[in-house]
Amino acid sequence: MVFLLDPADTPHSKPPFSPNQRYGKIVGVNPRARFPLLAGFTLAVLSLNAQDKKPAPADQQPQTGAITGRVLCADTRSPARLATVLTIPIPVFDTAGNATLPKVKGNDTARTNLEGDYTLPRIETGDYFVLAEMPGYLSPAAQFRMTDLKNLTPDSIKKLAQLLPSVHVEPGKKAHADVVIERGASISGKVIYDDGTPAVGVYVRIDLAHDVPPQEYRPIQGLAVNSAPMTDDYGHYRISGLPGAEYVIEASTGSVEPSGNPLADPDLDLSPDRVYVIMLDTTYAEKTLHKKNAKIFKLAPGEDVSDADIEIPLQGLYSISGTVAALGNQPPVFFGIVSLQDLDDKAFTREAIIHSDGSFQFPYLPPGKYKLKTASLSDQSPILRAGQERKADYPYGKANTTSKSLTQT
Repeated sequence: MVFLLDPADTPHSKPPFSPNQRYGKIVGVNPRARFPLLAGFTLAVLSLNAQDKKPAPADQQPQTGAITGRVLCADTRSPARLATVLTIPIPVFDTAGNATLPKVKGNDTARTNLEGDYTLPRIETGDYFVLAEMPGYLSPAAQFRMTDLKNLTPDSIKKLAQLLPSVHVEPGKKAHADVVIERGASISGKVIYDDGTPAVGVYVRIDLAHDVPPQEYRPIQGLAVNSAPMTDDYGHYRISGLPGAEYVIEASTGSVEPSGNPLADPDLDLSPDRVYVIMLDTTYAEKTLHKKNAKIFKLAPGEDVSDADIEIPLQGLYSISGTVAALGNQPPVFFGIVSLQDLDDKAFTREAIIHSDGSFQFPYLPPGKYKLKTASLSDQSPILRAGQERKADYPYGKANTTSKSLTQT
């Protein structure tokens, strides 16, 4: 299959005291009296420091405080070890309804120690909710949209106040907040290929059974705990810390290309064909590549479901391959993306990298009718070596769109 690009469509402090500062010369010290004398000398130094100490200028006063506390697991009443703790800033509203938020830095997080204790240092003055998350345990953040967490309203503040402790941080002082976390639901199973062999090293992800627009997205596993587990050597997986809801399970075989050779020089032989790769097919439980046909698992709060198995098909699949070519005097296409969409299932999409020779491929496709189109076309490599400067991409014309039907006979 060849995409033709028509050129006719082309658009154009000084320390507390100096180590050399003299407080007097000690002579004729009796060895038997050296400790009392040294003690007196220490007191003298401390006294001199106290007398010389002056209040720090206003611009040097502490501008931040700290939050300390302990995180406990509700089911075991034991410390939540190595849990992640972070702050959610609480806005202050003026009479006009305008919100002022304390500034949150990216490193305003902490890990609990083996006693479950944590310290959040250098926190800006203001009011905060304290959130703790740990694998296997519910995150109250999952009850909120990300947009709501970033822009709290009086209603969402009231709801959060029922779920999380809050603190007021003052400059130079420590606020205290203990957090108790509740165990969540879990889902587990096995991923195999349709020849019965285990699917090893496959990523498994959970998603809400019913699609929601991006602005309605909720962090199911929390703000800090959000990972896709990989199947073990028997194809087993487990996802935990889930709120009760209806879910679908999907397995992804990863990328076409293997990772680089760790013995190779990282500065040599860089190729977009190997650096830029696209994830392969996604299979839903029990054995379908279409989310609309996926099995739905309904989890009650705290429930453990252990039979969410997935079978990845190997038979009855197709591939589409082709070339993106530039017509006329346009330079060859060196890099870009070809996207694919099932005309009968708008949720079924794939992307393929255009290699430096203009070729692309979509492997492991189920029967269907697909629409293909190009994007991000470039006549140069996206990888720049040291000292190189990127020039403007050639303004290719609009490519023709192609449809392709794949049917079983």
